[in-house]
Amino acid sequence: MGTYKNDYSREEDETLWELHEIRHKLHKEYENKTVEEINNELMNIYESWKREHINQE
Repeated sequence: MGTYKNDYSREEDETLWELHEIRHKLHKEYENKTVEEINNELMNIYESWKREHINQE
């Protein structure tokens, strides 16, 4: 995941600013992981979420 210059200030467009901040945090979190590690971690999160929501119904 590449990084880019944020051309918007928080005052100009708060939504795009927040999106940039989220992308920046994700980049920092995953920059040293392989695609396989990222996919495995996210699949575990998804499976956990799915179990929780299936049990609520």
